Amino acid sequence: MTREKKLGTGLYFSAEKLFPALLLISGAFLKTLAVTTMDAGASVLFLSEYLGQDIPLILIAVAVLTLIIWPVIAALREKNPQVPAYLLFAAAGISLSLYVLSFFMPAQTFSPIVMVWKEGFRVLAEVAFWLTAYRFGAFSGKSRVLTAVLAVQAVGLLGTAGLTGFVTKHPVFLILGASFSAVAAAFSLKALIDNGSAPIAHRFSFDKQKIKKRGSDSLQRNLSRCFFISSGLLFFAAGIFQYYFLISAAEFSIGEPKILMKIYGTIFAGTAVVIIGALYLFAKSRLSLFAALFLFPIALLVMSVGGWSVLFGFLIAAQAIFGLANGAREATLQIVPLAVSLRTGFRETLFRKSVIEPVALALSGLFLLTIEQNATTEIEFLYFMTGLSVVVALTVIAVRKAYLTSVLNMLKTHLWRGGKLLLAGKGINAYLEESLKASDSQNVLYALRVIEESSPSMFSKYLKQALHHANEDVRLYALSEIEELRLSEALADVAELAETDESAKVRRNAVRVMCRAGGSEEREKAVCLIDDPILRDGALTGLLAVGREGVFVAIKRIADLSVSPDKNDRLSAATVLGDAGNAAFYHPLTTLLSDTDFDVCKAALNAAGKLVNPLLLPAVMETFRYPELREAAADTLLQFKETALKEIDAVLISDKYPIQFRVLLTRLTARIASPAAEEFLFNHIQIEDRRIRFNIIKALSLAGYKATGKKINIVRLCLYDEMETATGILAAMHVFSKNKNEELNAPLDILKTALNGEIEYIKERILLLLSLLFPSKPLADLLSKYNPAKPEDEITVKIADKLLSGELRMLCLPLFENKTLQQRLALLRPQFYPPVLSVNGHIQDILKTPAGELTDWTRACAAYAAGSVKDIMFTDALTTLLSDADAIVRETAVWALGKILPCEEAARLISGNLEDSSVYVARMTRFVIDGSGQMVL
Repeated sequence: MTREKKLGTGLYFSAEKLFPALLLISGAFLKTLAVTTMDAGASVLFLSEYLGQDIPLILIAVAVLTLIIWPVIAALREKNPQVPAYLLFAAAGISLSLYVLSFFMPAQTFSPIVMVWKEGFRVLAEVAFWLTAYRFGAFSGKSRVLTAVLAVQAVGLLGTAGLTGFVTKHPVFLILGASFSAVAAAFSLKALIDNGSAPIAHRFSFDKQKIKKRGSDSLQRNLSRCFFISSGLLFFAAGIFQYYFLISAAEFSIGEPKILMKIYGTIFAGTAVVIIGALYLFAKSRLSLFAALFLFPIALLVMSVGGWSVLFGFLIAAQAIFGLANGAREATLQIVPLAVSLRTGFRETLFRKSVIEPVALALSGLFLLTIEQNATTEIEFLYFMTGLSVVVALTVIAVRKAYLTSVLNMLKTHLWRGGKLLLAGKGINAYLEESLKASDSQNVLYALRVIEESSPSMFSKYLKQALHHANEDVRLYALSEIEELRLSEALADVAELAETDESAKVRRNAVRVMCRAGGSEEREKAVCLIDDPILRDGALTGLLAVGREGVFVAIKRIADLSVSPDKNDRLSAATVLGDAGNAAFYHPLTTLLSDTDFDVCKAALNAAGKLVNPLLLPAVMETFRYPELREAAADTLLQFKETALKEIDAVLISDKYPIQFRVLLTRLTARIASPAAEEFLFNHIQIEDRRIRFNIIKALSLAGYKATGKKINIVRLCLYDEMETATGILAAMHVFSKNKNEELNAPLDILKTALNGEIEYIKERILLLLSLLFPSKPLADLLSKYNPAKPEDEITVKIADKLLSGELRMLCLPLFENKTLQQRLALLRPQFYPPVLSVNGHIQDILKTPAGELTDWTRACAAYAAGSVKDIMFTDALTTLLSDADAIVRETAVWALGKILPCEEAARLISGNLEDSSVYVARMTRFVIDGSGQMVL
């Protein structure tokens, strides 16, 4: 992690956070530049050619375009993370194509097309930008980034205003500029997406049954009704507004592109000034987003007065106000449905975009066509626009009231589903104020979390108040948030808590926060507290976390605590190191991870998982030796993610570690769930021990891994190896079936049953390997419920028959088809040539099979068969099994040697097992050595 650098009081950044923010801000500027230049170029071309005619038809055409474009965007939302960038590339490509067509197409045909397209271009650009911004976590608790984005969009408006002064005679060049700006913005968004994405927090659903919504809430239904009516009316009014503005602009300019360019430059500059002023008011909490929606009827009134008074300056002012009102409208209408729920909110927003607003815009076009047929006077225009502004204001008031009622209902019952809350109206603020003064922590923390999600600027103020709350839990929560946000303005209150609070825990946490959020003076005070038995841990944690003044004193004290004979001191050292989170100070943990007390070891493991220093990995690995620590060690190892792969590799390829440990590490690697982890697992797919290999293949199969390139050949080699092993087992079973010695029938039947189980395990491994070559849903479904004890060979054959062809088909299918043992061997023998051995030869071959190639039960059955045969040729192989890792194999080998060899010779070979760790092996050894037929315990 790149170290954070302090730029100023309370202001921190890191490279990982700064780079996406810069990309987003540059993308916002370029996107705004593209949208506004397209707007100016298309409008000037159309007005200079048509002089304000056919505007209603343009509105209807725009409605049809949006009716098509929004469902398409919704269908693409989760197909690919790069979709936003592709949308912007597509918008730029279409615009560039239109620019080229302008040289071959009559102006009367080209200008209305580009006038309609400008709305489609705006939709694609805005959706691409905001989807990227929110989907990739750009605004997660980063209000400053959002403010910077909004400010830079205002700068983009000023940029377009300046640009229009240079492009006066050829407005079509603005379309070319919009194309290039869109391409640049698309590259910024693509870089932001490639930089690292966060998944969408909530999956959206359109089906009422899928979201499991039952019944109906009258408050929510009323809010939805008001929401749709107001959004439709606002879009209808927007269409009327744009119509009268375009008509007036055409009349004022008399179709001169130069005058139109100046008009649009003035409008963009004015809009930028209004937006910057509004941002200032938002920041000072003097204007809410909902209140900004009332600018809509104000813009309508200013427009009507300007039209009636023939004052074109009023119309330009109205257009500037309208620009801010449009932004407030969109932001408000995005948030209002979230008061119902996050899932249905998306559904309602999409319905608004794809149905309500296009229909409203089309109705405004049809209405204007009717108006044009009956010429209206200025006074009639004034009356109409005034009436429309009143109706719009009333609907805004209605939706505001419905919103407040619904939100208050959910807040009071603690049913608010999260998401940004519009803190509009005295009712919501009064409820939050009342909740913050409650005596129980539940209400207070609930209100604080709602404020944190909705208004970060207000959140810091209320955190300072919460520091003085009577409830200890509230004060602790406030301290943790102040530490996270680095609120330097709250330091005086934190210092007061550290000195005077009645709770030792609060005082301890306050000292830690002083170190982290304060400066050198606060840290020097903390150094004096490391001898205080109550405040010591807080001071040490804060000093180590910052790593500046007093850090050497702190690390010396931690080193002393880590070797203290007092268990509580060692626990304290481990906890402090973990809470500090400074990976540079890891060394005492290497001692604590090998502590004789398991509680200390668990605390050290927890701390190691927080520090994620690779130098701690060897000590973490050693803790796996103790069953009591294994669960905590596994959780810690997962925190290291890909960093742990090198250490895991050293264990996987070594026979010194127990098989259970190596299998556990394989499963933990699969849980890392990253491309690097998948590549690591695949690189070990040919590991010798089949038990580990099985877990690797299964993990890759469950992850949906697909082998490509040279990896296909590696998988095929694994398949050949499995089939060769299966052929050898089938040959042994065939020889055992032809046995004519009745005394050996029973032990050989047991061995055949075990070998048949091996065949079923091989079949499962083959299916898993095939899933890496040919991933398919039927095969995945089969593997999810596959049981080697009850194989479904008919289904398997059908699936394999569809997937396999050529050589693989000839190799794999015989093992699954319903054929006799002899028929299977006949089909497989030409490819693999199994050894031609006697009964004893096959038993000897199984006994010599390395551990992991066959199950322990199969090897124990082979030892039992060897003891029944009583052939001295098995002595060396059985002697090797005396030190096998599995107890049942060792026990059976002891028994078999007792059957094959004279008592004295057997006793010499098996005497070492008298002290075996397994009581059963030791008892069998004593039984064989005693020779009296009595087991001596």
